Order: sequence, then C-alpha cells, then structure tokens
Amino acid sequence: MPLYAVSASELRDHCKRAIEGLELWLRRLIDDKLSAAHGSNYVNATKPDGSRVIRSELARALSDRQSKDPKRYSRPIDAALLEEEIAIICNPDLYKLYFQDALAGVFPQGSDVARTYLQRLVAPRNALYHANPLSVHDAYRVLCYALDVVQGLKDYYLTINMGQLYNVPTVIRVTDSIGRSANLTASRPSGFAMVDYSNDPSAYLRCGDKLSIEVEIDPAFDPEEYEIRWSVSNVPAPQVYGPKFEILLTERFVSTRFCVVCHVTSNKTWHKAGTYDDQIDIAYRVLPPP
Repeated sequence: MPLYAVSASELRDHCKRAIEGLELWLRRLIDDKLSAAHGSNYVNATKPDGSRVIRSELARALSDRQSKDPKRYSRPIDAALLEEEIAIICNPDLYKLYFQDALAGVFPQGSDVARTYLQRLVAPRNALYHANPLSVHDAYRVLCYALDVVQGLKDYYLTINMGQLYNVPTVIRVTDSIGRSANLTASRPSGFAMVDYSNDPSAYLRCGDKLSIEVEIDPAFDPEEYEIRWSVSNVPAPQVYGPKFEILLTERFVSTRFCVVCHVTSNKTWHKAGTYDDQIDIAYRVLPPP
C-alpha cells in the first residue's frame, strides 16, 4: 500500500518502530565491539596514545544521563541519542577499527557515506518524538534506511554465528508504568528472557496499584505477522492480547513473585518453542494491604 494512503497515526507508529529498532541495533553493535576491545567501561577508556576512545563531552553526557536515571539506562550506551550513536559509529578511526565489517553490506563506501545516510534520519526521528509533522517523503526515508541497516546488521551477526537460526519475531524492549525499561537482544538462542524486579524495593507494588507493561517487537516484522498474548503465572486471570498489558492488583495477586508472562507467536505453521516463538517473564513483588 502506498504510504500516502496510510493514516498519519499509523504511519508515525511504523516509523517510530523502525527508528527505535535501529537505535537498539546500533547500541548493540557499539557495545559488542567496544566492550570486546576496551572492556565494559569503554565509554571512559583511552587508547594507547592516551586519547579517549569516545570524546570527553559525549562520554560525560552518556554517563550523566545514566546516573540520573539508572532504572531506565542499565548501561551508558543505552542513554545515547541517535545522533550520538552516529557520532560514535561514524568516527573514521572507530569505523575502520570496529564497525566497518558489520556495516560493509549496507555502506561499502565507508564512514562518510554511513554518516550521510544515518544523519538523514535524525530530523525525522526528532519530529516523531516532539509531535511535529512527518512528511510521506521522510517516512519512506525512515522505513527504507532504518530497516535496511537493521537487516544488514542481522545478516552480519548471522555470518559470525550470533544470529538467529529461527527467524521469528522477538521482544526487544519492555517498559512499565513504574518507569522501568529493559532492552533485550533480538538474538536470544533460547527464545526466553526474564526481567526480574521482585527483589528491588523501589519496584515493589501494593494492592490497589494499577500496573501496565508494554513490549516492543523487532521492527523487522510487521505487526500483522504475529500475535502477542499475556497471562499471569500461577494466578487465574483473563488473557490479554496486544502490545500492552494492564491489570488492577487485588489481594489475590499478593506474592513475593508476581509474574506476568508475554508470549509472541508468529503466523507461521511452526514455532521456535513449539507453540510460541518468544517468551518474556516480568516479575514483581506485590505487597499486602497496609
């Protein structure tokens, strides 16, 4: 269907998913490559000549953002904006040393071309997140460029045996109404992941609270290609369908480990885990009434 025939809200949703998927995959690439070369604290690492791997101003911005909101950003790179990811990846020295092989299939001409095309996504990305208009031309650009880079990275990880043997939709991010956000890799071999807040006092819930959880699926898959189903482990509760789960916590949900289960099931006739393709368990502690 031509994009001009799609509603503005639907078009924005498609573009948001594509941009967010791109940002997550670029963060994964940066973290994989730089942590392997410089350790987990690569944001503050220096080269043999004493110069910084990541320039001081950018490293400081990432660290400051993470320290102010550690619940949202588990690593400094999770706090990076798209333009900051581009600055790291398209640095000529870093590109040549660490990122060229991963992006060669998409940008064979090198870092300058990569920067040119990726920078064209910054303005549409900002428009999407600041409630500004998005033209159909920009939407085509977002969907073509972002999904092309994501597919190129998937192909790269497959060639180094880190890709998915089962090409199925998977959850890449989990967010909730108490301000928590967890980024998940799209190449989990087991097709299962746990997000556990049950031992974090700042995330404890109580009867009467209303909890909502939302998942984002790898944007390489169209929402029409899969179904998202929610349930509560060990406690009878109505099943919920769609990317968002909401529940009012009553006394029957009191538990040291209240677990919400999200299943993603493709429309294929086979499934990675037999009857579904991805499963995410999100655990909380629900306290009794005061």
